[in-house]
Amino acid sequence: MKGQVLKVPTHVARRGKVWCEPLKLHFPQVYRIVKKKALRSTAASSCKLNEVILNCEFSLLKIKDERGIANAVPLGHLSSSDDRSLIVRHHRSALLASTYLQGVEDIDPTNACGGIYTTERGVFTITKRETRNSWPSPMIFYLADVYDDDPDFGVRIWERSVGIDGELRATELFNEDN
Repeated sequence: MKGQVLKVPTHVARRGKVWCEPLKLHFPQVYRIVKKKALRSTAASSCKLNEVILNCEFSLLKIKDERGIANAVPLGHLSSSDDRSLIVRHHRSALLASTYLQGVEDIDPTNACGGIYTTERGVFTITKRETRNSWPSPMIFYLADVYDDDPDFGVRIWERSVGIDGELRATELFNEDN
C-alpha cells in the first residue's frame, strides 16, 4: 500500500529577538511580504507612480522578487488593520512540523502552508489564525512544547505573544481549552 507524503519546502530562517528560555533558542524573525504594483497617476500634471498593495502575506524568510529586490519587511508586531493573528511554532523535528501543517490545512484549507523553517537550533512553522474577540488585538503568538521530567505532567506549552503595542508578554491562551 502506498501512502501519500506531503512534501513541504524547508527554508533556513534568520534568528529573531524572541528568546525561549526553557529550550534555549531564539525564534526566527517574522517578515511581512508585501506585493505591490506601480500605477501611473492619471492626473496630467503628475508623473508620480502610486503603489497599490496586491497581496500581503507573512513569512519566516526574507524573500526577494524577480528583480532581486527584497519585498520582505521585518515585523515586530501586527497592526490593528491586520485581519488575522499569526502563530509561530517550534517543532522537535521536520516530520512533526509537516504533520502539524497538514492538520492546519485540513482544518482550514484557505490557510496554505508556507513551509518549514530551520535555524541553527530549531524547526519552525508560521500559520495564520482568526483573531478571537476576547484578544486585545491581532497578535503574533510564539509557541513551543516543553517536555518536563515528571511523566505525570508531561508537556506544557511555552507561550509568548506580541500585540499591536509591540510588547512581548507571557500568555496562556493555548494552555487552556478556550
